[in-house]
Amino acid sequence: MQYAFLALFLTFPLVALAQTAPADTSVYEIADTPPYPLMKSCQLSEHTGWTTDSVRRCAESQLLVLLARNIRYPEAARQNNTEGVVAVSFVVEPNGHTSQQKLLKDIGNGCGEESLRVLQALEEAGMRWQPGLVKGKPVRTRQSLPIRFRLQESLPYYLYAAGDTIYTVIETAPEFTGGMDSLATFVINTLEYPAEYADSCKTGIIEMALLIRGDGSVQVDNQLDFNNLGFEFQFKALRLALSTEGDWEPAKYQGKSVTSTLPLRVVFKSDQARCTAANEKFDRTMVLADAAAALLEADKAGEAIKKWSEALMLQPNNTELLYYRGSALLNLNKREEACLDYNRIKTLLGITWFEPVRRLVCGW
Repeated sequence: MQYAFLALFLTFPLVALAQTAPADTSVYEIADTPPYPLMKSCQLSEHTGWTTDSVRRCAESQLLVLLARNIRYPEAARQNNTEGVVAVSFVVEPNGHTSQQKLLKDIGNGCGEESLRVLQALEEAGMRWQPGLVKGKPVRTRQSLPIRFRLQESLPYYLYAAGDTIYTVIETAPEFTGGMDSLATFVINTLEYPAEYADSCKTGIIEMALLIRGDGSVQVDNQLDFNNLGFEFQFKALRLALSTEGDWEPAKYQGKSVTSTLPLRVVFKSDQARCTAANEKFDRTMVLADAAAALLEADKAGEAIKKWSEALMLQPNNTELLYYRGSALLNLNKREEACLDYNRIKTLLGITWFEPVRRLVCGW
């Protein structure tokens, strides 16, 4: 889907760029002040000591990253080992739109066409530019961009901050003793609901990323408390995860045991009789969320958003559902609505697990 990159950039509202069209309709090759893309993470108001040149460098750097991330390497180019730089040009209009996209240099096998596709997709998705200025007035300015195509074999691993080598390409996944059904039974029988909160009827999910090393040892790499249950619940989840150490057969790569990660989700529901209604509401929420996920998978984003909205009526502070609905809205080019969900998550949790993306999309 061509709008999938919307989570990676944002622009100032178009209304802020509205200008009365100047009488001069010439296309300038050089302007007194060159045009640059508008990125909300590159604003003078957000960075003490920055100049306009600082903003331009920041925005241009982000644009190149954005282009690189969203280029679909043409299959013909892969098969023929085509690499190199495609040069494209376009006109930045006084109102911040772009037009007249064309190729200046092509390396063949579909690379030029792909470069133009991404440029046009950015325009259609709402990306806008600060127009070039001549004698202080916005003018039509031609802009050129290099887009690099480079084939690179992906490594089967990445280096973890603590020094571990984490494998993302594996031949066999890590396996709990007795299989995943056994793991589910272990979680149900072992997870403790904090006794001091038994009457609170708190319900929710905590998801952890287990780091399962080649020697079978376990570490929790990350923990997401989607329902903001609190420290006591987080501690119980952490203790359960670590208690699985010694019960894992590590992942294998080229016949050797290697370190990998595996998500583990635990559900907290109180077994107190007075909490039956709260538990049933949570279960209904999860059914609606599952239905929404299935609809999204079937390319029915609008219907999926309605299901997530129904689920959020039952659990308005469920940050996982807010994230899914916000992401679906963003892919439909509904940035303002998406940011309501994204910023709600920040309000509830203090910081989001996708904070770099939220800042790019919604600002600081």
